[in-house]
Amino acid sequence: MAVFSLALGSFASVTAEFLPVGVLPDIARTYGITEGSAGLMMTLPGALAALAAPGALILAGKSDRRQTVLWLSATLLIACLLSAWAPNYPVMLIGRGLVGVSLGAFWATALAVAVRLVSQDRSHQATACVFGGVTAAMILGVPLGTLVSDHFGWRGAFLAASAIAAAALIFQAMVLQSVPVETSLRFQALKEYVSRAESRSSMVMTALVFAAHFGTYTFLAPLLAQEGAGSFNVSIVLLGYGLAGFVSNFVASQMVSKSLRGTLLLAKLLLLLSIALAPVFVGFHIVEVGLILLWGIAWGALPLCLNIWNQTQHVGNSEASSVMFTFTAQVAIALGAGGSGVIVDELGVSAAFWVGAAIVVLSFSLLAVSQSSPRIQAASS
Repeated sequence: MAVFSLALGSFASVTAEFLPVGVLPDIARTYGITEGSAGLMMTLPGALAALAAPGALILAGKSDRRQTVLWLSATLLIACLLSAWAPNYPVMLIGRGLVGVSLGAFWATALAVAVRLVSQDRSHQATACVFGGVTAAMILGVPLGTLVSDHFGWRGAFLAASAIAAAALIFQAMVLQSVPVETSLRFQALKEYVSRAESRSSMVMTALVFAAHFGTYTFLAPLLAQEGAGSFNVSIVLLGYGLAGFVSNFVASQMVSKSLRGTLLLAKLLLLLSIALAPVFVGFHIVEVGLILLWGIAWGALPLCLNIWNQTQHVGNSEASSVMFTFTAQVAIALGAGGSGVIVDELGVSAAFWVGAAIVVLSFSLLAVSQSSPRIQAASS
């Protein structure tokens, strides 16, 4: 139950992070800003989350991890409530900044704590459960938030996120036991991780995929609006995307045991096709929906595959691996969303999608030159 409470917390935090994606046009209209400027709601939390991921465990030292988790969950609740109330855009950005601090630190801390709550032979299952909350939020958080927004407005969507955060905090307070630590994470361990060529290659590949995905996914709703799709249609399409991704996540978990590299290549190919062709078929509703479902299939597999690939590059220090994976992903989200915001304002939404497709091609080349090893197969089985 304690592990499930961490999974719910990761679902709450990542849902709060990605919630603006589905309601970005509505928020931009409320505050009278451009959609590119509204993309800061994704850039800011991503940047702060990247700093919080390694910083949290280093600053926490040897303190009880239960208290760290509860403080981070409480911060997330405050951040969601502040975002729901925000009377102007600067206040909204303060709320979004708090979301970033909470989620980056929580993601890294929860992955480290989960393995302490179970026996060693079940540590991988515990990690998968917590990361499952992250993946579920990436896949389902945005469409569910958009559905709530259709009926109660975007502020109602943030209130719904607040309710999830509150449920996670209460659940953790009830079932999460004390988690004392004897040794704290040192900055030297992170330096050692980055010093390995295999680790750096894995981080760059992760960064490219996350930047390409979120640099385009952040502006999916504006792209669909170009073809005249109403908010209800957008929410239904995003829900279909989420369901496709949820099924894909399950299928990919079976495929990686046979071929991690092959699963990664296939998922990247599907991501490339969906991103590159989405702006081409604007106005062709059936084709566009098919591409978005294909996108969901790709993204349902990619975070799982990249996380497993990353873990296999530095066997022996799972805490440093988890921290650096979180750091890399959040930096990529910030750069991807922020860079695309500039492109959208200057060149239009379609240009952001084509740049994203080019970045996916770069990630293909990096995977092509990476060498398989027995550790990858062992870790994924």
